[in-house]
Amino acid sequence: MSENEGPKEKEESGKSPECFVLSNSVSRTSQELNNMDSSVDNKVLRMMKKMGYKIGSGLGKNEQGITESIKINTNLEKRGLGLCIKNFQFSSDTWDFLQDDIIIEESVNWLENNSTVCLTDQHFENWLTEGTRRHSVEDSNFCHKDIFKNVFQAKEIFDELDNIELYKARTRANPFETIKSVFFMNRAALKMANIDAATGFIFTNMENEAEFKTEKGPIFFADVCAGPGGFSEYIFWRKSWLYKGFGLTLKDENDFKITESKCTTAVMFQALYGSADDGDVTNPENISDFTDRVKHETEGGVHFMMSDGGFSVDGNENLQEVLSKNIYLCQCLLAIKVLKPHGSFVTKLFDLFTNFSVGLLYLIYLCFERVAILKPNSSRPANSERYFICQKLKDNTYTNSIREYLWRVALRLWELKDKPDREILEIVPLHILEGDVIFKSYIVKSNNLIGSKQIIALKKLAQFCRNPQLIDLRQNELRIQCLKYWKIPDEKKKSNSFLKIDEILLGLHCTPDLVTVPPRCIKAFSKLNLFVTHENVWKYCYLISSAHQNRCHFFVATGNSHVFRLQNGKWMKVKHLELIPGTLLYGEFVQEKVVMDSKTINYRYSLHVIDAAFLGSKNLQTCNFEERFQLIQMYCKAVNKESQSKYCVRVRPKVLKELSDLSQDITKNGLVISENYLPSIGYKSETETCEVNSILLLRTDESQSFQSTYVSRLQILNTKENKTLFEKFCSKIENNILM
Repeated sequence: MSENEGPKEKEESGKSPECFVLSNSVSRTSQELNNMDSSVDNKVLRMMKKMGYKIGSGLGKNEQGITESIKINTNLEKRGLGLCIKNFQFSSDTWDFLQDDIIIEESVNWLENNSTVCLTDQHFENWLTEGTRRHSVEDSNFCHKDIFKNVFQAKEIFDELDNIELYKARTRANPFETIKSVFFMNRAALKMANIDAATGFIFTNMENEAEFKTEKGPIFFADVCAGPGGFSEYIFWRKSWLYKGFGLTLKDENDFKITESKCTTAVMFQALYGSADDGDVTNPENISDFTDRVKHETEGGVHFMMSDGGFSVDGNENLQEVLSKNIYLCQCLLAIKVLKPHGSFVTKLFDLFTNFSVGLLYLIYLCFERVAILKPNSSRPANSERYFICQKLKDNTYTNSIREYLWRVALRLWELKDKPDREILEIVPLHILEGDVIFKSYIVKSNNLIGSKQIIALKKLAQFCRNPQLIDLRQNELRIQCLKYWKIPDEKKKSNSFLKIDEILLGLHCTPDLVTVPPRCIKAFSKLNLFVTHENVWKYCYLISSAHQNRCHFFVATGNSHVFRLQNGKWMKVKHLELIPGTLLYGEFVQEKVVMDSKTINYRYSLHVIDAAFLGSKNLQTCNFEERFQLIQMYCKAVNKESQSKYCVRVRPKVLKELSDLSQDITKNGLVISENYLPSIGYKSETETCEVNSILLLRTDESQSFQSTYVSRLQILNTKENKTLFEKFCSKIENNILM
C-alpha cells in the first residue's frame, strides 16, 4: 500500500474518515480533535471542564471570551537562544492527529500454511548465496517502492537530532508512551502481554491446547536474547509455577535480572549460557548445548519459545536489518530445535526488505501450521520493530530438512564473523519466494502497512521535535483502555515483602503444632498389623532417616530465596535451596550419589518432597493425596534447577510405590535394600542412588487430607531386629491376606 492509499483503505475497512477510532467503544469526531489544541495541558483542561468549560466555546459566564489559545513563543527549554541544529528548524505548527490509526483491540492477521511445495535436502544444496558485504539497502522486492523510499528518508530524523531531543519528543508524541512498564521490570513485559492478548492468550493458555491437555505439566518455555527478562516476568506473573522457563542471553550488563522483579519470583527460571558460558546465541556450540540440556530436562522440548534479540544501531538505523541477520537466523533455528511438536514461537524482527530476511521467514513459515507478523501497540510506532508469531510446529521430515539446512547456514555465519567483507546474501532463491504468491503477498502487505504507519510516526516525531509545545492528549485514556484489554491491573511497583513463618503456619486447617507430630515408629509386628489392614490404601517410600538421625522435616519459604526447615523445634535457614514464597511442605534432605560416564562420581544434595500443605499460594490441604502428589510432581519440575549450578539443592518428589511392591524389594536375608535407585534427572548422568535406612508408609486413600495423611504416617526402621517383621509382612502381602 502506498502512502497515498491510506484514506482509501480506511473507507474500505468501514472506518469513517470523519471519526477517529480510540477503542471499540470510544470515539471522537475530527471537529472535536481539531478544537482540542494539543498545546493545552491535559490536567488544566480537566480542571476547566469541571468549572463548566466546553471545548470550542469561549471563557466567561456567557462564553464571550476568545476561543483560540493565546499564542506564545516556542519554549526552547534548556536549548538556549540562538541554538542551530543542522537541517532542523523549530516551529509552532500543529499536528493532525487523524493521521494516527489507533485500534486498541488488535487482531492478528494469520497466514495459514496451506503450501503444497515439497522440498528435499537436494533443493537446499545450492540455495545459499554469498557475496560482498553491503553497506546499504538500495531496494526491495517485498515492499511498495514509495513506502520503501519514504521509510528510509523519514529515518533521517535520527541523523538530525541527538538522543535527548528524540527522547523528549517521543515521550510527548507516542500515544501509548505513558503505559510504560506498570509494575513490571521494563516495557518488554508489556509487549509480551500485548502480543499474548492479541493472539487470544495462546502463550498463557498453552495447557488448554488439545495437544497438551493430557500432559501433567508444567508448561515449559524458552526465553532467548531477552535480558533482563521482561517476557518471562510476564509469564510467571500470569501463571506462577504452572510454567517453567529456560533462558539464554548474553552475560554481564545484558543478563537476566528476574530476581529483581517486584511482582513475581524467579524460582521457576533457569538461566543457561551454553558451552562457551557467554550466552551468545549466534555461537553454534551454545545452540547445541542449550538444546540438549533443555530437551533433557523437559523430556522432549519446550511448549513455546520467545526471543527478543537486538542491539544498538545508533547511526546505522537503515542497516538494522542487515546487521541483525545472524540473530534473526539463530533465534529461529533454536526455536525449531528446542520446540516440541505443536509448540509455538514469537520473535522480534525489524525491517523485512532483504531476500535473506524474507527467505528465513519463508522457511520458518513452512515449519508451522500458521504464522503472523504483528506490530503491537506497545512497540513504539516510529521504529521498525515487529514480531513474527508462529503457531503449532509441524513434526515431519520436511521440518527436519529445514532444521538441518538452517544449522548449516548458522555454521557458515559463525565462520564469516571474522570476515568483514563477506556475508550471506540469501538462503532462498528469489524465484522460489516469488513463486509462492500467497506468502509473498502477505509479506508485501505487512511491509506496506507497517511502513506506512512508521512514516507517519516518524513525521509526527519530527514535528514534535520542532514544536516542543505539542503533546498527544490521548495518552492517559489509551493507557486505561490498553491495560484493560491486556488484562493488566493499573498498579505501581511494590517493594517485595517477606512472608513470616508464623503467618504461613496460621493458614493450616489445624493447630500449627501439627508440624511437630512425629511418625509412629513400628517396632513390633502386632502393632503394624493394627494399622495396615488394607493394602490398597497405603503407599511406601524409602528414607535415609535412621533411628539416630531424622532427616524428614517441614520446609517453609518466605521469599527472596529464604528457605527454612524445622529442626529440633527451631526454624533453621537452608542454603542453596530455592522454593516459591508461601510454600510449606514435608520432605527429606538427602545426599545422592551421581555416577557419570561410568567413572566420575558426584554427590548432590536433594530435597525429596513427600507431601505439601502449600505450594506457593496454592492451598493443597483439602485435596486428596493423588491430587496433591500430582501437583507436587509438577512443582518439583518447575523449581528444580538441574543444570544451573552443581551447588544448588535439587528438588524432586519422593518415589512412592504400591505396598504390594514391597516384597519385591526385600533381599534374601529379609532386609530392605541398602541403596535405592532414583530416576536420573542429571544431565548425562548414568545412575543416581541414595542410602536407605527406613521405610515410610503413607495412607493415601480418597478421604485423606494433608493433615490426616501426615498424622497417620508409619516408619519402619531397617534393622536386623525387624528382619522377621519384614518377612512376615511381605508374606501377608503376597498371599493377599491384607484386603
